[in-house]
Amino acid sequence: MTFKNSKLMRFLFVFLAASTLFWTGCQKDDDNPPTDEPELITTVILHFTAPDGGTSSFKFSDIDGAGGNPPVAQDITLSANTAYQLNIDFQDESNANDVKDITTEVKEEAEAHLVCFAASGVLDIPVTLDTDANGAPLGLETELTTGQAGNATLTVVLKHEPDKGAANACNTGETDVQAEFGVRVQ
Repeated sequence: MTFKNSKLMRFLFVFLAASTLFWTGCQKDDDNPPTDEPELITTVILHFTAPDGGTSSFKFSDIDGAGGNPPVAQDITLSANTAYQLNIDFQDESNANDVKDITTEVKEEAEAHLVCFAASGVLDIPVTLDTDANGAPLGLETELTTGQAGNATLTVVLKHEPDKGAANACNTGETDVQAEFGVRVQ
């Protein structure tokens, strides 16, 4: 009887040891969080360059994020019937002592980002001039053409992980930031 008990005891010991190794080996390792998280973007700055070389910049900021105080956007004033070079900067100003330039990260991860636009009124949708390493649009550098004098709205959306091959890539991915500007064309 002791021989059978010792076999049973060894079997139970091996079974418990193997079970312990199996369960501890399958637990999720929380020490390595995902590295491709969307950026915190509180500020969008639009830089317009006119054909004569003159530049104007306009800022959208939502320092406390969604649900807090409403965002603040400067109204844009542009000349009628003019093609502007439009460059966009993204920043994280949540810590006034440590403003982060997110534009550099967007350029470095160009395949994972897309700047989308919506325009109403006397504006044409901006034409994207820059691309990612695969030749797909990025949108940090664009050309925007105004029409006749009047009012308009320009919305800028930075998408994270969009499907750039989709029919409407701007309807895919996660929104990192959305900024709406009032525009006066004169």
